[in-house]
Amino acid sequence: MPKPLKCLTIALNDIPAEYQIALGYLTYHSGKLFNQALYLIKTKQAKINTYDLYNKLKDSSLHLRNLQSRSAQIVLDELVRAFKNAFNGIAKFPKFRPKTEPHRTLTYDKTGFKIVGTKVRLSLSSKLRKWLKEKHGIELKYLWLDTGLELDERLIKNVQIVPKAKAKEFELHIIYEKPQNQTKPVKRKRVMVLDPNSSNFFAVVIEGIKQAFIIDGKGLKSLLRKYLRKIASLQRRLEGAKRKGFLIHLLEERISKLWLKIRRLLRHFAHTVSNLILELALRYGVKKIYIGDAACNKNKESNLNSIADQIWSLLPHGKVKEYLEYKGKEFGIEVEYICEVYTSGVDSSEGGAVSKETYTPEARIKRGLFKTKFLGLLNADINACRNFLKKLGKFDLISGVLKPKRLRVFFKLKGSSSAIPLYRGIGKSRGGVNPPVVVRHPKEGVNPPEAPHL
Repeated sequence: MPKPLKCLTIALNDIPAEYQIALGYLTYHSGKLFNQALYLIKTKQAKINTYDLYNKLKDSSLHLRNLQSRSAQIVLDELVRAFKNAFNGIAKFPKFRPKTEPHRTLTYDKTGFKIVGTKVRLSLSSKLRKWLKEKHGIELKYLWLDTGLELDERLIKNVQIVPKAKAKEFELHIIYEKPQNQTKPVKRKRVMVLDPNSSNFFAVVIEGIKQAFIIDGKGLKSLLRKYLRKIASLQRRLEGAKRKGFLIHLLEERISKLWLKIRRLLRHFAHTVSNLILELALRYGVKKIYIGDAACNKNKESNLNSIADQIWSLLPHGKVKEYLEYKGKEFGIEVEYICEVYTSGVDSSEGGAVSKETYTPEARIKRGLFKTKFLGLLNADINACRNFLKKLGKFDLISGVLKPKRLRVFFKLKGSSSAIPLYRGIGKSRGGVNPPVVVRHPKEGVNPPEAPHL
């Protein structure tokens, strides 16, 4: 059985300008080589075979010679596999990359990279090094990309350079092999319930555990609000420029970069939260996790204002469930949705079913406070979680009765606008390398130049 593979993603936003130029050339040549090979296959000048394509192109293709030889072979091999998948009916036939922006992901295997401390060293072909020196006055033998993380080269399968935002930004993807879990299997019998919300991103209650948890979402909401306001302002300027007939490509690029930043933020947040929840599940012997189905009903009409509705639709509750499914599979932990009907307005301290007959919304004396009959005041989201347990036939007076502990994923430093991850001693690195996603904060004013067309 093959060992599971994971991907560590690092945004390359704070690297030198000469590195940006080199990365632009690498992804540019990758896309152009892909197009050349596809043309040979479509015109029947070459077989659908990696070695035949390589032999036909090695003397004539400038793009092949500008790539490290093994990386060029991987580009051709990916094209061949794409055709085989199309013939087997599991994918569509490959298409040409756009002529104006052919940039494409480039992969390095173990022959093209080396790990030195926290840095990844990527090889450059002699042809590309010569071109960079003649055209741009740049002398580079290797690309040294600092990850800020201690990596184990023995576990890393390959390294990928991925162009983003029309090759104005780049990401480093490190594909690594997750080591087999050597710990003894633990008997798990408890269930965990999660109530999705906005400011309280998830309320967490575990069967038979007095301590409740709330995963804070305020930090994420404030960052999203800031980015959405910038996008709205740029959209207004874009519409005005269109009416007046001005050039709009710079505004479109800025909007594209902001949406890319939002996607990275949401992905990072979802991975961090899923790691937190998994750590809690492993600590308390959880066998199954139930998530309120409001997380999968975001496309319905709502009474929220436009910004609040947009933020709610962007919050990555569904992604957290998706990540929990594959992360928990290794430990035998299952993840399911559970119906939320009437759970927010039923007293969880009383017996009886969660139904319309027991629905008493007036007991929710404040937005986040519910007055119960036997337990006094409870956090409203924790009360809803306890009602999930009642729906599952696990009613008790113990689960989640203590004041909930708030877990902040983003913490704002005093006097600083930057956000840092905060685990409160619970979130830990899972696996042998590092957490699946790391998004480094960018330095302002870095605009990588696009590779010129050769």
